[in-house]
Amino acid sequence: MADADEPASPTSGLQFSKVEAMEIMKILEDPIYAREVVAYTNAVKAAEQHAGDEEVQYSFCFAMAFCATRYPNIVMKAGGLDGILKAMIRFPKNERLQAESCEALRNIAEMPDGADTLFNTNAMQVVLDSMRMNAQAEWVLQEGFGFLCRMVTECDGARDKLFKRDGLQVIMDSMETFPRASWVALWGSQALRRFAELDAQRLQDMGAFDLVMRARNAKAFTKGCPAVQQATVDCLKLAPPRPRSRQEDD
Repeated sequence: MADADEPASPTSGLQFSKVEAMEIMKILEDPIYAREVVAYTNAVKAAEQHAGDEEVQYSFCFAMAFCATRYPNIVMKAGGLDGILKAMIRFPKNERLQAESCEALRNIAEMPDGADTLFNTNAMQVVLDSMRMNAQAEWVLQEGFGFLCRMVTECDGARDKLFKRDGLQVIMDSMETFPRASWVALWGSQALRRFAELDAQRLQDMGAFDLVMRARNAKAFTKGCPAVQQATVDCLKLAPPRPRSRQEDD
């Protein structure tokens, strides 16, 4: 029971119809309400009350992704993270919901201490499961890839855990699948550099540095993409020397 001196939550006791819930999600797209914590807490409450309604849950995840681009701290403060993960688990085959959720998680990972907070949840496993279950959905794969890369670059614990599991292969597969996407090349190279800090030889054996070299030499990135060029150079600096061939020795 709440303390008598403790103010009641602004959403306590409120019940929202589906129509009201949908309108609450829409309100968050208005800049006037974008910084109002109560608008977020209302959205979280509405999502909780309509947990089994796929349309409401998609609208909630879209709203959280939209707001997390500028105010991820408010999304976290209002309890949006828990709602996002629950929606992903409840509706694993809704590709739009999954993609929007992955985008929201990526933006949360980029805030100070965001990746560390996410590391202590089931977010990484939920995203990996989503990528496996929606293996033909490019949007889900790209947004999931973006989230995993940010976790690798921003959190040592996440990097180590993903490296021990299949994170390296997932990131390499995404780079091969989307070779012309500059941000995939950028974030992928940054994540691979972080993995190389742990075991560069493993990356060499799996062909990861070859992937980075292809990105560095790709015509699509040689001009106008200095960030990709820098990321690939930084990664390749950690590549172990290749063994000399007999012909070279002769």
